[in-house]
Amino acid sequence: MATVFWDKEGIIHLDWLSEKTTINSDYYVDKLKELRQVIKRERRGKLTSGVLLQHDNAKPHVSSKIMAAIDDLGFECLPHSPYSPGLAPSDDLLFGEMKRPVRGKRFEDFNRLEYEIQQWEKGIPKEFYTGLEKLLKRWKQCIKL
Repeated sequence: MATVFWDKEGIIHLDWLSEKTTINSDYYVDKLKELRQVIKRERRGKLTSGVLLQHDNAKPHVSSKIMAAIDDLGFECLPHSPYSPGLAPSDDLLFGEMKRPVRGKRFEDFNRLEYEIQQWEKGIPKEFYTGLEKLLKRWKQCIKL
């Protein structure tokens, strides 16, 4: 399983869940801290202009520990209406494309799968990620501003 943070410029941070590990609040707090460091290093100026974090309502995403971490890290979290798949751009846009090069294949080991995904990522044109801009229109349709 992968945790992917991305924006309209591309994938910011991709983290693979270790075997026999479960995503819980502690794990997700660590990923958010890693994300902040990667943004600081690779998306200069984004932290000062503000980071809007959009994720679904999964329990590890909405616990009080996570909400406190989001606040401490200086991120802002966009609300996500229940039963609104149009507000899940990772599901709608990213993961379908990410699965395409590995669909139906068997891999000798995890490293080979990771390599295939890295190669896929390198070949994606930057224009692909601008599809994320459609989220604003969908978001306005589902959530009262």
